[in-house]
Amino acid sequence: MATVRRPATRARSAIFAPIGDEGRAVRVENRLAEAIRSGVLADGERLPSEPELASMLGVATVTAREALVALRAQGLVATTRGRGGGSFVTRPEPSGAAEIGSRLSAMSRVELRDRGTIYGVILSGCAELAAERADATDVEGLRVLLLDQDETDVGRWRHSDSELYLSLAAMTQSARMTREVVRLEADFGALLRLPLSEPGFRAATTSRHSALVDAIEAHRPDEARRQVREHIGEALERLADLHAAVP
Repeated sequence: MATVRRPATRARSAIFAPIGDEGRAVRVENRLAEAIRSGVLADGERLPSEPELASMLGVATVTAREALVALRAQGLVATTRGRGGGSFVTRPEPSGAAEIGSRLSAMSRVELRDRGTIYGVILSGCAELAAERADATDVEGLRVLLLDQDETDVGRWRHSDSELYLSLAAMTQSARMTREVVRLEADFGALLRLPLSEPGFRAATTSRHSALVDAIEAHRPDEARRQVREHIGEALERLADLHAAVP
């Protein structure tokens, strides 16, 4: 299997930060599974060896091994033997619109609002901290993620929006906060981006993303918070409309 290598980022560092406490295998499994589903760990990426993973996470080697076994059972990791072997991420295909729509219809309006509230509060807080702490390199990394409103590939839009928010979380310089956003992305991110299939919402997203990065570059935390809060609020309003239209 070809090895995918990705540059070190704060988000990735948070994934491999020590687990702490008793270091149960299920905690290692959950953290890595969320990182794979949210896209922090890329399809085809080679994971650290069992001893390396155990050392990075502060757990016993047998704990890391048990977690990898569980991830293989879920189809999230594949292990090959011999020269060039190891454990590799096998990220599942992104959910299609029909599958995401099915998840939306299974939620109550109260649950949708509740999840959206949590997501919005945490991400707007991340934006505020990012505006206080980001340097020129961070801002440059955000601008690379921005798409022109004429881009029609919905998959690229969803990836861009997800990467932007994961980057904001990493800029808080809090490993715990970053992992929480990774968890939220794995749990709710695909639903939140359902409106990106609409050209009008993509155009609005272009403006929001640009204004957000400008606010971070200018170190204007209140404006950065506002841009994220309003963008997520607009997405939730559209989701509520889509939810109401479900038969």
